[in-house]
Amino acid sequence: MTSNNSESINYETLSSGDIVSKRSYVIDEKIVNDYLLSTQDTNSKKLTSSIPSMIIAALGLRGVVNDLKIPGGTLHVGQEISFTSSVSIGETLQCEAHLISNTVRKDWRFISVGIKVRNKNNTLIMEGKSSIMLPA
Repeated sequence: MTSNNSESINYETLSSGDIVSKRSYVIDEKIVNDYLLSTQDTNSKKLTSSIPSMIIAALGLRGVVNDLKIPGGTLHVGQEISFTSSVSIGETLQCEAHLISNTVRKDWRFISVGIKVRNKNNTLIMEGKSSIMLPA
């Protein structure tokens, strides 16, 4: 799925299996420092060769939120993630998300997405599932 920022998303047309986000990120010092600042992580004051794993999860979910143009009033209601490898500064990651489910109950839409993150060698780094609840 590709989208233009000026377009809105018709969530009713999304089907299970649809690719909803595909992004590439180079893990640099700015990404790491921005994450540490936003999470107020005072335990990781200096950069090391291995970055905090949750940065990877945050990047994967950020792509989904941006590409699906998730509106205000949305709740991130759950996340399951597993990491299979660490990541170092300078690595390039490919984040891809696909739709698992898309249902409506009363006034709310429930969307579940599967997220996979791989490095330049196509090695799986992270796999996860996020559930999002937004006004229908």
